[in-house]
Amino acid sequence: MNCDDIELLIFGDTAIDHFYEVEEIPRLNNAANVISFRKFYGGMGANTAVVARALGIKTALVSVIGTDAEDYRKYMENLGIKLYLKGIFGDTTRSIFFKENKNQISFFYKGVTEKLDELDLKRDLELDREDIESAKCVYMARTYLGLQKRVSRYCKSTFLVYNPGYGVFEFKKIPKRFISILRNVDVLILNEYELKHLNEIGFKIKFSLGPRIFLITKGVKGCSVYSKNVKVDVPIFKTRVIDESGAGDAFNAGFIAAYIRGFDVYNSVKIGNATASFIVEGWGCQSNLPTWDAVMERYKKI
Repeated sequence: MNCDDIELLIFGDTAIDHFYEVEEIPRLNNAANVISFRKFYGGMGANTAVVARALGIKTALVSVIGTDAEDYRKYMENLGIKLYLKGIFGDTTRSIFFKENKNQISFFYKGVTEKLDELDLKRDLELDREDIESAKCVYMARTYLGLQKRVSRYCKSTFLVYNPGYGVFEFKKIPKRFISILRNVDVLILNEYELKHLNEIGFKIKFSLGPRIFLITKGVKGCSVYSKNVKVDVPIFKTRVIDESGAGDAFNAGFIAAYIRGFDVYNSVKIGNATASFIVEGWGCQSNLPTWDAVMERYKKI
């Protein structure tokens, strides 16, 4: 895949996910039995890349990876994802989930992924400004504010989607770099808990910040679409939920794939919801990957 062929260019993390299903989430200084353990590939950036590729989008991923995840690199290459990966000596990010029915607690070991913020795109990855500008969509995952500020400057004429994810919970106040990034963002995606935290430290949905669309995902309650003077609630596709992890990343992939293919924002959100419905039906963020045709069948039923 040549740079000129890239439809979706993703800047985000790769991770290894560990899922522990437990009898109960214990109180502090107590213990609980583990019912099952599963290990999967993950990471906000990589999850979105894998789902988008399954939907037929020509996708590239900019990320860093530890010396312990060469199998992950080969897996993504075999899927046809163009990789701009910086290999760094050390451990790939770990996401650790403890689940009791619908309750969950999570822990994240950052590993080498934090080095994303230090990347020189040209020196470390041989990625030029023109490569960014030529993509149909650039998607930035999580809060690597240094890298994202540099990338967003190149996206004034490129459709730019930003999902800062759980990184916002580290904000004690709204960073100036975050506000500066938003000036060039077309669509900002947050879940309802991330928005609640941001609201508590002074952030409000305002179109003067830059984004023309705000998407607030709300799990089984669907997604709220905010555009100027309009708020629309879009329902989910109802299905049996096994594991909600990765639903947001799949939503992002489906939304972007639909928008690239010419759907309006409302219908792109419906397609995002339909895409997420497949991922929640199994364990892991990259399992039960849907085809575009399968997603369209569910989209028509929402």
